[in-house]
Amino acid sequence: MESNSQYCRMDYWDERFKTEQKFEWLSGLDAFQHIVTPLVDQESRIAHIGCGSSHVYMQLYNLGYENITNIDYSQVLIENGRRLHPYMTWIADDITTLANCESASFDVVFEKATIEAVLVTEKSAWEPSDEALRTLESIFSSISRVLKPNGMFISVSFTQPHFRIPALLRQKNWSVEMFEFGENFHYYVYVCRKGTDADNELARRYTSIAKSWLRPL
Repeated sequence: MESNSQYCRMDYWDERFKTEQKFEWLSGLDAFQHIVTPLVDQESRIAHIGCGSSHVYMQLYNLGYENITNIDYSQVLIENGRRLHPYMTWIADDITTLANCESASFDVVFEKATIEAVLVTEKSAWEPSDEALRTLESIFSSISRVLKPNGMFISVSFTQPHFRIPALLRQKNWSVEMFEFGENFHYYVYVCRKGTDADNELARRYTSIAKSWLRPL
């Protein structure tokens, strides 16, 4: 059996997406819909980055969110999506650059467990490598660039807040909120609003434990 390190390899995903029609990391939209949909207008232009074979985009579409762009770095996945769902936009792109997306073009950027896949080779949750921090800075900077003024980044994650909130706060031009969902296992929805100051109380609460996620490079 291969290790989880395969999750950061494009060839692994290309091969997997040749046959995989649907797989939900963490959960489908139903589990966190009560958190996300009140935040997002149906007219919003939404980018689902690292969309993979999740059907969150279909669940959103069926709720009336019809302006959805699905983004993944697997060309196999993107070609399949274009064939099966031509009424949506599909873009092959790397989330560390989002080079194929225009600046200030989305109201909402959404991801679910993609950041965990990118960081899967990290050896310690407490002491991230310089490479991991640079990668996160690239991801968050790219997301901020493609968001419109006052746009929103929504991240659904199993990473606990004392690790993820300081990482998100490396990006200086957005605020961070956190919501929890789940019963047997607790998951998190992190909401970052571009152009809004960070909540000092939240920052104090969650940046004093795993300080290395905020260390300067």
